[in-house]
Amino acid sequence: MAVETETRTEMETRGLVDALDRILRQLIRTPKFKETVITLLNAVDPPAARRLVRTIFWQDPGLLMSVMGTLPAILNTGFQALAEVAAQMNSMPSPLLQDLLHRVVEGLDGAALGEAAGGLVKMGLSLGVSEKDSGLRRSLSSLRGDFSSSFSAALGEASLAERLSAWMAAAAERARDKESSTHAFIQAFKGALKENPDFAKHVMQPLLELPAKSPAKKAASKSGAAKKSAAKKTGGAKEE
Repeated sequence: MAVETETRTEMETRGLVDALDRILRQLIRTPKFKETVITLLNAVDPPAARRLVRTIFWQDPGLLMSVMGTLPAILNTGFQALAEVAAQMNSMPSPLLQDLLHRVVEGLDGAALGEAAGGLVKMGLSLGVSEKDSGLRRSLSSLRGDFSSSFSAALGEASLAERLSAWMAAAAERARDKESSTHAFIQAFKGALKENPDFAKHVMQPLLELPAKSPAKKAASKSGAAKKSAAKKTGGAKEE
């Protein structure tokens, strides 16, 4: 009988999720438990989530502060789980993965997702993170750095470039439709750019600038220019 060994880190990080994992390993072998889980999942009622959030926010401020205090741990648990879900799904055959994602995406509430995204963007724009001494700005900068390094490592630069190219082509196609949300976003972004020329100058312009020429190309360009200049002088001397 094989004996499971644990690393020091695994032993030190035991907690609620670890206990849940251990319990689930045992329960998942029981047919009755699986039937109960499926019954509970089928009874999930998404519209009631709004009422639950309102209850947490306004019925007991003390509970709200406690929940907000544990929010980083809750979100980090979700991130870790999501990262593992992505890793496991990447190991699936493409046809199976496409069918699975089709079933998931088909049932998503696009209206609720759009409302949530719009509300979060509105909140983010009203936070005033442009202040240099803002603690939130520093924490976001640190989060962005950690995110960028692990994101690049997981996806790969070449793969990222290919996916960005495909996304840009699809976005351009959607932008042609004046009734699409993509077109509406572009028009709103265009209006915002007119009111914020510094953003266009210091953010958009550097992003859209062509890559600098390599030293070899610069030398060739200078050589060509010198030859043209010499030819003009020679031609001018002959004409005189």
